[in-house]
Amino acid sequence: MPKYKTYYGRKKLRWLRNAIILVLAGGFLALCVFILPDYVTYSEDGMSIDLPFFGRTARNPSPPPPAPSPSVLVEVSISPSPTPEPSPSPTPQKAEQVRALFIPMTMLAETEALETLHDQARSAGVNMLALEYKDIQGSVVDEAVLAEAMTLLNRPGLTLTAVISACVDNTVPFGRNTNWAVKHRSGVNFKDHLDRRWLNLYLSEARAFIAEQVQNAYKDGFERVLLTYVGFPHSGGASQADYQGLDDIIGSVAAVNMLLSELREAAGERPLDAWLFPETVSEGLFEAAGQDLAVFTETFDLMFTLYPDDGLSRPFIPVIPPGGTEAEQGFMLYSEQGKYYD
Repeated sequence: MPKYKTYYGRKKLRWLRNAIILVLAGGFLALCVFILPDYVTYSEDGMSIDLPFFGRTARNPSPPPPAPSPSVLVEVSISPSPTPEPSPSPTPQKAEQVRALFIPMTMLAETEALETLHDQARSAGVNMLALEYKDIQGSVVDEAVLAEAMTLLNRPGLTLTAVISACVDNTVPFGRNTNWAVKHRSGVNFKDHLDRRWLNLYLSEARAFIAEQVQNAYKDGFERVLLTYVGFPHSGGASQADYQGLDDIIGSVAAVNMLLSELREAAGERPLDAWLFPETVSEGLFEAAGQDLAVFTETFDLMFTLYPDDGLSRPFIPVIPPGGTEAEQGFMLYSEQGKYYD
């Protein structure tokens, strides 16, 4: 009897030992499948395992990749553009005189005032009426108001020109396309010393928007289009503008030249004019604003600039159309207050 009991006792212990081994094996398998992979690190030196119960802290999850900087859709050349050399001023040639009169948007709805202005302009020998189509606030003239004004002013001997503020725009930066605006280093919209906001010409969308305004003006019946503020902010504080490095890669002049090419394509064979910063006229290359006089001359038919502030009543004058001197080109009567002079 004792031997019989001893035999069955050993068999029971062997079964218990096998059960424990199976439990441990199952636990180890679960560890390898569900837990261990989180503590395996692969590197150039091979694979390593960092388990917390071996005296080390558990491996932290890999930090997420840094958030990408705001994407910028821009046509970029792979290699940085070299600093452009000043272009020589084009050789003046004889050209037909232009005597233009600027009419602000606020005046286009005043029928009686327009009739009086028209008569005065004709008696003064004015041959071009420059109607403000899009102002620096970003406002575009009302279609009905424009149609009535153009019907009144469209007379023989008078060329109707649409004046468009190209890059100074205080509307777009507050709309759904706020990212088209030049930004301050702090991330807000950049404002120059005159509290004006600018469109960022490094962005293809901003350039396309300006070209679209030109096409719209021609569709509305204008014979010519005159673009003002073509370029970048350049006055006091402009060093705080942030272009996300695109100003170093592309350069202001190259960006403006891309716009000029797109504008010329939008205009086709129709006359296209521009207003120049005085520094461009005097220096030939005004890199801070991105204006190269030689490229502007190749792109535009007429160019205008500001007279120096010497009390003259002719602040706008055309310069170097296809050629010609300032005196030969006449003038444009205009003031920021909408006042006109004989």
